[in-house]
Amino acid sequence: MRRAGRAVGSRAALGGLVLAGLLLAPLAGSFGQGSNSVKKLNPYTGKPEAIQQGRTLYLQNGCSACHGVMGGGGMGMPLLDDVWKFGSDDETLFKLIKGQIPEQTMPKIFGHLPDDDVWKMIAYIRSIYQGDPSKINW
Repeated sequence: MRRAGRAVGSRAALGGLVLAGLLLAPLAGSFGQGSNSVKKLNPYTGKPEAIQQGRTLYLQNGCSACHGVMGGGGMGMPLLDDVWKFGSDDETLFKLIKGQIPEQTMPKIFGHLPDDDVWKMIAYIRSIYQGDPSKINW
């Protein structure tokens, strides 16, 4: 789903909130790479209950088998940093999970998931972000 290389970040540098062991990254305003043209689509970003549900869905749907329980990677690329092959905005990540990007290498088996479940998983992924806060575009 992503690229080679990783950026190392600090949870404290994000100015996030730790709640029930999860990092909740703050909702970003309009900053980052080209963020002025990126739509913020996810209604669940930064919402603790949805993030917890997203983590459960992430585990139940086997995302952790490739991307690791806490997103650190394994067979699949890590989800923690700010280097993304297709882009990290809401629309792109949603399409990747739903199997709607032809060039992706992630299995196209999640197209059946309800949209709300996908958005909650994305909210979980956002909550574990450890990359450069200036590159947040969601």
